[in-house]
Amino acid sequence: MNELYVLNEINQKCETKALYEEVFPEDKGPFSDWYYEDRCRDNIIVCLKKDGEVAAMAHLNPFTVCNRNGQSAEIYYIYAVATRKEERNKGYMTEVLNKSFEIMKDKGIPFCYLIPVDESIYTPFGFHTVSKFTIKRILDFTLVTSNYDIYLREDENYIRRALIEDELCENMEEALPKDPVIMVKLISPDSFSKFSGLAADTEESEKIEWLKNQRIYISESV
Repeated sequence: MNELYVLNEINQKCETKALYEEVFPEDKGPFSDWYYEDRCRDNIIVCLKKDGEVAAMAHLNPFTVCNRNGQSAEIYYIYAVATRKEERNKGYMTEVLNKSFEIMKDKGIPFCYLIPVDESIYTPFGFHTVSKFTIKRILDFTLVTSNYDIYLREDENYIRRALIEDELCENMEEALPKDPVIMVKLISPDSFSKFSGLAADTEESEKIEWLKNQRIYISESV
């Protein structure tokens, strides 16, 4: 029997750790321990259980996105999209992602993003490639705000986590694809219009084109 779950409590989220370490073995150890103890305090995990065992999942990690016009909004980074090897190609991830989109729509999220290993996997779900991904973090945030149109807010908690993540990843194998990109899926038309300043009746294709024309800074941080 298959059931979808939305996990908000950290003890529930830890049920997915075995799948995380199975699919992302390079993260097993200090990084996955930190991730589940710290980052999972405020994220959402959508998982599908088969006969009581976690078979597929996606993590919705919250960030605040800002732009040059002074607008800001909560968005989600879709992270750790994973299915147990023996359960793949059964449509489980479609169920997990569709539930994730439903949650974000209810929250009025303007858009979500991910950094794909393979862009073709996410195109059918309405994701569009809008920008290159910045591999090397820019340490001087004033350079970010002066040179980019869209960027993630770096508050005290963001900086704390980023420093820990940098330290933990220093000697780890690079998990990013060769030429990483940012893919975006629009969620709430009204919220996106407020954030972008575009008219409410703007076609989705025009909104995506608008994003492609923005200088976007998103560096590696879970």
